[in-house]
Amino acid sequence: MVKEINIMFKEYMTGALTPEVQAVLKASQDIASGVFSLQEAANFYKVPAKSIVQFMAESAEYDVIFNKRET
Repeated sequence: MVKEINIMFKEYMTGALTPEVQAVLKASQDIASGVFSLQEAANFYKVPAKSIVQFMAESAEYDVIFNKRET
């Protein structure tokens, strides 16, 4: 069963690194570094592409907010 997509980033940030959260995190890192395309990462890590995209979007949003607070 796939977790609610919007909960994965929250679990990552709170340290609840379930195997599914770890897979989505690894997939997003591999996409960002150019190792895999979105579909390749989804197939390799066996997670929905939608989960990866949502995780990456929430991570980027967090980075923007966090960086604004530092300035």
